[in-house]
Amino acid sequence: MFENSENLIKESLENENDFSSATHVIDNLVAVNKPKATEYEIPTRYNKDTLRIILVNTEKYFVYWEVSDKTLAEKGIDLNKEKLYFKLDDINGNELYSFESSLALGDYYVNSEFENKDIFVKAGVIKNGEFIELISSNVIHTFSSKINFPSQEKYEELLKKGYSWTEIIRTTIEHFDMGTSSAKYVQELERLKHLIQEEEKDKFSSSSFLGKSND
Repeated sequence: MFENSENLIKESLENENDFSSATHVIDNLVAVNKPKATEYEIPTRYNKDTLRIILVNTEKYFVYWEVSDKTLAEKGIDLNKEKLYFKLDDINGNELYSFESSLALGDYYVNSEFENKDIFVKAGVIKNGEFIELISSNVIHTFSSKINFPSQEKYEELLKKGYSWTEIIRTTIEHFDMGTSSAKYVQELERLKHLIQEEEKDKFSSSSFLGKSND
């Protein structure tokens, strides 16, 4: 019995050694044939003319740009000696904001409020007092705080649907979600709430008076 157990242990050890050797060989083969990891370098710039404007909130806009070496060379622009000029215009041609930069690749935050306008950015240079456009951006529509009061019929319809006064006002304000962070819009809503409550009181008082008169 003891002899059989000893033989089994020897066989087990031999099998274990064989398995370990085989595993070692496989590991070596994998290590030798393992493909090298490909490294990709992210370019610092793409050298393509690009100009974009993004609305961040009601009073902030993000502008980023790249002016290619080709464009700079064609226009004879040396940014070591001159600067790029950026104009933020509305679609009617009115200049609303401007800034300068000596960078061919960069970004800029415009901190200003433009009420309910379609705006875009132009990038160029000033030559002999004249703006020479190089590239222009996408057009975006800015925030609007305009409140269009619902008609009496629409107002009563919304009340029947269970809308609260804030929900009714919300349906009349463009880009409402973007305006809730502004204190002046909160104040406006409070003012409207007061007016609506006063109007409801007047209606109730009038109906009560008419009811008593009929009695």
